[in-house]
Amino acid sequence: MTAPTLGEVIDNAVGSYTDYATGYGNPPHGMDATRFTSDGSGYIATMKLSVATVDMAGLDWGTESIVSHDRCETADANIGQINMGTAASFCGPGGALWGLHLAKADLGAHRNTLDLYTADELDALTATDREPSGLAWASAGPLLVATERLFGHAADDRRTPPLPGSHVVCGNKSATIQGPAYAWALLAVAVPEDPTIAAHLFIGDCGTITPYDRRALPTAEQVRRQLVQHRDNVLKSIELCGQDYDHVTYKAAYVAGKAILAKDDQVACALACAPYIQLPQRAIPADIRPRDLADLSITEWERRVWGERPFPASPTGEDGIHVRSAG
Repeated sequence: MTAPTLGEVIDNAVGSYTDYATGYGNPPHGMDATRFTSDGSGYIATMKLSVATVDMAGLDWGTESIVSHDRCETADANIGQINMGTAASFCGPGGALWGLHLAKADLGAHRNTLDLYTADELDALTATDREPSGLAWASAGPLLVATERLFGHAADDRRTPPLPGSHVVCGNKSATIQGPAYAWALLAVAVPEDPTIAAHLFIGDCGTITPYDRRALPTAEQVRRQLVQHRDNVLKSIELCGQDYDHVTYKAAYVAGKAILAKDDQVACALACAPYIQLPQRAIPADIRPRDLADLSITEWERRVWGERPFPASPTGEDGIHVRSAG
């Protein structure tokens, strides 16, 4: 049996509900057979990267961690109230990535990390037995915004989030810390040279940044520079993982990072997440087949499904790195 085509994947990645996405693996039922023939075998991967804080008053460490993580789930693209399962983070020939393969985002030009270093900086890195990645990359910010446009927000601008209480498998990592400190997360997707035989790889990397000494927190710009360094580490890890997968070659990656400051009376959480879903039926314009989403830009998709009203997407920062210095 050969792998399905992209059109077949998308046609079979439509769920049972009009206004809610569903987690992959939930068989479709009660579907309008005149519009959809989905058998549930396809899946749509999405990308979400969020940070949030919670005030510590009236909470303990366990509840602070719960609330701050829940706030990450509802920040930006809303995936609140789901039962989040954990996957190892691949999108193979049986799936498609929202914003890349369908409802296509306006992705920027790729650049090479090596081009960002001066000759002296490269010499210094080599001297410490560390060479930067040579993998071409671009900001994953537009992919994060594409997911936000699909799911909408938890309060205003509600759209089609996963069904509350549903089971949604996600590639996910998170970091939580009590302030004063920063929580940060990066999320990347690597694009294989031949996606018909290899999977797209998601890499999530999360951590915390505490005061350099007992008095001074790093500035937002210093945190940004640390995230740029972590971004290079993520790109390097992609290359190394490719060597482990029988020498899979990745032609490029999309990567983004976010960090947030928790003050001394707060807890911060950072979440890197890739939910695997089946599309809500409302996401398919009435006059096209699901597979035709592969021919639409995210802007045209949004216009045809949601009209001309503006949607206030969350900031993704310069080159996909965004630091919030106030929680």
